[in-house]
Amino acid sequence: MTTPVQTPIQRIQAKCKEVSETAKRLYDVDLSVCAIRFDLKGRVGGWASGKGLPNARQYAVRFNHDMALRETDEMVNDVVPHELAHIVCYMKRELGKNHDYGWARVCRALGGSGVRTHSMDAVYGKGTTYEYTTDRGHKVRLSDRHHAAVQQGRTLSYRKGKGKVSNACAYSIVGVQGRTLAAPIVRKDVADVPTPAPVPATPLVITPRVHVLVPANFNGGQSKAEVSRGLMLAGYRAGHAYEAIILAMIATNGYNRQLARATFKANAPRVGIPATFGG
Repeated sequence: MTTPVQTPIQRIQAKCKEVSETAKRLYDVDLSVCAIRFDLKGRVGGWASGKGLPNARQYAVRFNHDMALRETDEMVNDVVPHELAHIVCYMKRELGKNHDYGWARVCRALGGSGVRTHSMDAVYGKGTTYEYTTDRGHKVRLSDRHHAAVQQGRTLSYRKGKGKVSNACAYSIVGVQGRTLAAPIVRKDVADVPTPAPVPATPLVITPRVHVLVPANFNGGQSKAEVSRGLMLAGYRAGHAYEAIILAMIATNGYNRQLARATFKANAPRVGIPATFGG
């Protein structure tokens, strides 16, 4: 009989159970009382907490949902024992605390590396995540704030020989609001030329959870309002949901949700979208 393939979330849950059994055997602690959640966003892979009075403490481990789907192996092999080692140390303070030597020893005993930080690519929990190629060919990720600074002329320097990022570097949009896009939106490629490319007819899926079609290089030479109207009309004609069109406007123009909704409301009559459509 073929064993069913586990989803990334199921793999992490199974690893939590396995590590809990190891912790019970080695340290005589019951990790079954620890809540397991997948509600983290941003750059943190996992988070452990123990709240309340010593005799009525509540324990929980939270995992980054986006990383769980993208970087399942590292989450299973290192983040799970890393966070559950913190819970063990919360339950038995004499074993260690924070990321000290005692905690690292517990982490390694549970199968982890004992390293404080992860090496997984992050998607910022708020706004848009940009991936730049430095002048030495390395990939680095920037938030909205740093992207805006670079586009205004600031140069960012990176350690360990990664090089520098300036507004001459290629970049793409790889995530929005803590979610990785199914396919990066290339906004400035290495082979870009000054002449704007015409808008192609073939669409590209930009989000894994709300499917909306956005043409590559959609805004060649156009204002953000014109781009928004084009996205709205294309999405409406293709039968996409209001929320999908709003996400596309956020990803393409760098809007926040409030501005995207206001732009949609103001421009819907101009492109023939009925007032009854959308939120």
